[in-house]
Amino acid sequence: MARVLRSSFAFVLLAAAIGLSAAAPGSAASAPRWVVHVKSFSGGISNGVRARLAAAEVKGSTVALRPAGSGSTQVAAAALQNVQMNADCDPPLPQDETAVAFNVTDPMNAVAAANDFCGDGYWMGFTTDGGQTWGSIFKDPKTSNGERCFGSDPSVIYSRRDAAFYVSTLCFFSTSPISEVQVWKSVDGGANWTASTSASLVITNRAADGSIDRSVFYDKELMAVDNNPASSHYGRIYVTFIKFHMAGVNARSDYCPVQLAFTDDIPTADPRTATWSHTAVVPDAPGTGGIGASANQWALPVVDSTGALDVSYVSEDCNTTFDRGMFFTRSTNGGTSFGAAGTFDLVGESPESNATPAGLLLAPDEPPHTRARWGCLFSFPLSPVLGHRVR
Repeated sequence: MARVLRSSFAFVLLAAAIGLSAAAPGSAASAPRWVVHVKSFSGGISNGVRARLAAAEVKGSTVALRPAGSGSTQVAAAALQNVQMNADCDPPLPQDETAVAFNVTDPMNAVAAANDFCGDGYWMGFTTDGGQTWGSIFKDPKTSNGERCFGSDPSVIYSRRDAAFYVSTLCFFSTSPISEVQVWKSVDGGANWTASTSASLVITNRAADGSIDRSVFYDKELMAVDNNPASSHYGRIYVTFIKFHMAGVNARSDYCPVQLAFTDDIPTADPRTATWSHTAVVPDAPGTGGIGASANQWALPVVDSTGALDVSYVSEDCNTTFDRGMFFTRSTNGGTSFGAAGTFDLVGESPESNATPAGLLLAPDEPPHTRARWGCLFSFPLSPVLGHRVR
């Protein structure tokens, strides 16, 4: 119930911020375009970002609410395996969108990260005893030139080759047009992390000359790593994200396609020196009105046992919450290029599909679908042997 109440609180903050928007300092002309977009349109940029804006407008900074130092929680010997992982601030505020990964060479060691509304960034937890106890760390991101920013949308992976955990974060702020995706690294099981001012910069809308492209906002980054020693791209780290381009009236987005970044090395001594390559999984489509093939959200990367990179994503209009379908595409050359996207669906209640769509990925025993339910919170395991999705 506490988790439900905390999630609800984030949405109450969002509703309050929208109600206060007319009285908020600044104008549509001076506010960052992503802020204008969030206040003007019900969908598009994800709820984690929207909740950050709501919190900033309703209560201002809450860094002082955080507990001092780190803490841990422990389950009683006779209890079920339900453990409060996080340390709370006073009053307790939401810590949500939790991501977790375990050490593949020592499964008793795991790291989790969640949005932390007691401050600007994340609650991060680590365990070395299989989840019975957790250490708590609070970490706020900084922009690539050291300025304050909000974190959101945590993703966590463990690299077998590097013997390291990695956590990714967005970096943005309510009064700035800056938009970045960053990665932090830990080589001691999650106890210590890259300094926020030394994060590996996956992508930014800040140019080398210091100018910022106000029309671009990067959203919903998710990570994957190639942990197959036999793969030609063993150890490669992949980050998918959504590129919102907002050039219309009230910062209306005309396209928001899936993008990919990848790197083969994030040096522990200085993660800032990592080199990231970029691929347009789905190309930009200027002038398409925020609908169609280049309107996407929730791109989930998975490296399969052959070393290929599989990406599933939602066809979602850039300015609404309308989801039109789910898609899947695959790269067999380390993310340099992708094959044609196919669609797939789940049997459900809504008659949005009268027949099996062309290119649908079906198991051999799966009949043509007469009904479909489009969703966006999905996982997509693929059998490289059978060549179809596994249910």
